[in-house]
Amino acid sequence: MTESVRPDSSVPAVIETPDGAIEALGRLADELAPTIVERDREGTAPFGEVARLRATGILPALVPREFGGGGLDWVTVFRALRPVIRVDGGLGHVFAYHFVNSWRLQLNENQQVIDDLQRQLAAEHLFWGGAGNPRDAGLQLTPAPGGYTVTGRKFFATGAQVSDRVTASGTRVDTGEKLAIIIDSTQPRVVHHDDWSNIGQRLSASGSVSFEGAFVPDAHVLGFGEQSGPRYRPFASLSILLFQLAMNHLHVGIAEGALAAAADYVRTTTTPWSTSGVERAVDDPYIRELIGELTAATRAADALTWRGTELLSAAAERRWELGDEERGEVAVEIAAGKVVTTKTVLEVTSRLFELTGARATGESYGFDRFWRNARTITLHDPVAYKAQEVGDHALTGAYPTPSGYS
Repeated sequence: MTESVRPDSSVPAVIETPDGAIEALGRLADELAPTIVERDREGTAPFGEVARLRATGILPALVPREFGGGGLDWVTVFRALRPVIRVDGGLGHVFAYHFVNSWRLQLNENQQVIDDLQRQLAAEHLFWGGAGNPRDAGLQLTPAPGGYTVTGRKFFATGAQVSDRVTASGTRVDTGEKLAIIIDSTQPRVVHHDDWSNIGQRLSASGSVSFEGAFVPDAHVLGFGEQSGPRYRPFASLSILLFQLAMNHLHVGIAEGALAAAADYVRTTTTPWSTSGVERAVDDPYIRELIGELTAATRAADALTWRGTELLSAAAERRWELGDEERGEVAVEIAAGKVVTTKTVLEVTSRLFELTGARATGESYGFDRFWRNARTITLHDPVAYKAQEVGDHALTGAYPTPSGYS
């Protein structure tokens, strides 16, 4: 079902319009949908799906046009990604992380390096993964002629296995300085363990990766990589909020996909209960009420997510002029979205079967994948701490302290 090699070197045209991006990924989602249950069951890394995403020309969407990119914004990117997320949360996850990880280039100090890397991304349509799990031991950087060698292992390295480049950070062994770096993930000393075997997000390529003396040239060193200290700037920490915002979009998209699948099944397959007094399942008042409640909750979660997206997009436009208070407002809004979207997606994907009935639990339908994906992705970081951040702001006006998750 999947390709086990990287795509060929043909270069697609870069998508430069919002309508073009939305149309391209909507079409891709339609193409992926018929085999997604089988692909979920298979669960192998999505080399083929990444190749098809690359072929659309959307990978450089967020690169400025002056460097050959699409010059599009975050609202457009997330809107374009939503149909893919509805089809499969794992694919939506790995696709979204490409955009977050590649956009992180713009948040660092070495402007010439950043500009050169963006030009390369646009010219070669490179796919980006990440190796920045904050809870793992840090990577070690050892000075070498022309750059550094990097050693260490990162778990939950979403997208690294199917990527051309990986964003990460490492600590210099000689000075203790933490640096943001880009690693060519195709070099032999980068080992992808292909060990992602969790119950959900099976197509997200979120297994571990080891760096065994992999080389990082000076041209791939972006600069300061800390979330605090005298060199910290609010703009440089926006990628953390972007990861959280991506989670919110994943939650809502999974819920939307589950509701669409349930509604289609009710219309075409569910038979009315014997004592319901109706001839069609769509006329059953209990089904109508429940799907109405779940749809309303999902729409509310969606609205809150787009509010966070708009605030983050505006903050990103401020670049290095962004202040702590502005960043804090974005962090609180996204945290509020995390609380609501987490509760919503878990309820929707769990209660889906109350809408569809016992026959819908058959493995051929694959409806359980919505719950498995939701249960897995919502454990990314404890939502209780996001609720606490929102509560602290409500009580004292405090903003979340910038960290690996806030």
